[in-house]
Amino acid sequence: MEMTEAERDDVSRGDSVARVMNIVSTRLPQRDAISLLLVSASIQQDLSSHPSLWLALELREMSCAGDRLLAALSLPRYSNVKYINLEFSRDIEEKHLEIVKDKFGLSIRNLEVLNLNGCQKISDVGVGYLTQNTPKLKSFSIYWNVRFSDSGVKNLITNCKLITDLNLSGCKNITDEGLKLISENYPELQHLNLTRCIKLTDKGLQAMLVKCYSLKSLNLYALSSLTDITYKRISLLANLHSLDLCGAQNLSDEGLSSIAKCRNLISINLTWCVQITDKGVIAVAQGCPSIEFLSLFGITGVTDKCLEALSRSCSNTITTLDVNGCTGIKRRSRDQLLELFPKLKCFKVHS
Repeated sequence: MEMTEAERDDVSRGDSVARVMNIVSTRLPQRDAISLLLVSASIQQDLSSHPSLWLALELREMSCAGDRLLAALSLPRYSNVKYINLEFSRDIEEKHLEIVKDKFGLSIRNLEVLNLNGCQKISDVGVGYLTQNTPKLKSFSIYWNVRFSDSGVKNLITNCKLITDLNLSGCKNITDEGLKLISENYPELQHLNLTRCIKLTDKGLQAMLVKCYSLKSLNLYALSSLTDITYKRISLLANLHSLDLCGAQNLSDEGLSSIAKCRNLISINLTWCVQITDKGVIAVAQGCPSIEFLSLFGITGVTDKCLEALSRSCSNTITTLDVNGCTGIKRRSRDQLLELFPKLKCFKVHS
């Protein structure tokens, strides 16, 4: 039976919609894709047939996140999720993670990135539940969680052998023992954030720096008790690109001169490193010719002499330079700074 003209138009429109959805669906943010599922049954079918749309579970800052996580993992389209973001989500508890372990282990077997930042109801036990079925996990972040301790690190290294990116910022109960477990089990670690892990000492950091020689970024923000014993060991990190030493009150020019041997450094934060003088900064200028980001905020012991050295060695690379609060450096206008550093885009890191 021959189709009518109206029926042919319907088929044509359906084909056009399908083609458009094939193009657009691969570029949609996940929340938009979920909204589109409600438009029609045909669009729901089309979108559900694109596996690349459902590799991520984005639950950042959402309420009822625990129930949402379970509901999502129960759907076939989330059977191969690789990224879960629960950062600052609410109502996520360990009972939810235990259910994930017991019922949805297959759905997270290929998980590579897990963000639990700010999930303060999750402890070492919960991390153990969630990582038990994630052998391919590469990136783990649990910022601002005082319930995560050395025991949680033990659970992590037991379950996940491939970690290369680890953010423990604000986990104040991590000790040298936890850091020892990290260094012994993750020699290929590339990114490590230990901001405000205040129980760490020179002993733990030294051991880690010897073994985790592949590090590309290291954040030791607000670890004011560390000394040059640790800082000199940073020179062992030949691949280091980014280093944050904000508040390193015991860092001396000698320690900074050792760090300057890391010739691949692109970013270094020396904010409130109050013992530093021109000598240390000149060593950075001469040793790190690719430096793009440098903060000297609050260092009163530096003068125009170090700024001139930086201009001679790094004028073609520095894009961010903060010398606010450096009372020994002559105040300059934006145009005057641009004469020294023509690629400068950002003049202030701290307000």
